[in-house]
Amino acid sequence: MTEPSLDKDALIDSLQEELALLGRQVGEFNDLRLSIVKVSGKNAVRKLKSKVMTTSDRVNGHCIGAYLRKVLWPDIKMMPSKWFKWSEHPKSICQRILSSVGVPRGVTKEDYWVGMAVSMANNKLCAMRSNMKQAMFNQFQGIVYCKLKLLLLSLSVY
Repeated sequence: MTEPSLDKDALIDSLQEELALLGRQVGEFNDLRLSIVKVSGKNAVRKLKSKVMTTSDRVNGHCIGAYLRKVLWPDIKMMPSKWFKWSEHPKSICQRILSSVGVPRGVTKEDYWVGMAVSMANNKLCAMRSNMKQAMFNQFQGIVYCKLKLLLLSLSVY
C-alpha cells in the first residue's frame, strides 16, 4: 500500500504542471489575439479582430458602446487628442472606459486597452459621429427641399 502523503504530493505536482501548461496556453492565446497582425486598412483590421474576439470581448464591446453613448457622448462629441493613450490617472478616458468592462484573466488592463478596447471604442465613436452627421445632413436636406418646393409652387401660381 502506498503512503497517502505521496499520492497527494504526486497529485499536487501533476495538477501544478497542468496549471502551468494551461497558463502558458492562455498566454499564447492572448498574445496571438492582442498582437498587431500585419494587415493594412481599417476594414481588414476590423474583420481580423472580429474573428479573434472572444465572447467576453463582445460583451465588453457592448459595454463600451453603452458607456460611450450614455455617459461620454452627451458631453464629448470630439475626443481630446491622444485620448487613446494608456494612463493610470483615474479620470482619464481609458480608465473611465475600462471601469465599465471586465478585463479577462491573464491580461493586464494596459494590454487589454491597447489591444482591444481602443479599437472597439474608436469604432463606436466613428459610428456615432457618422450617424450624427447623417442625421444633420438629412435635416438640412429636408429644409432645402421644403424651401425649393415652396419656391416652385410660388412660381407656378403666376
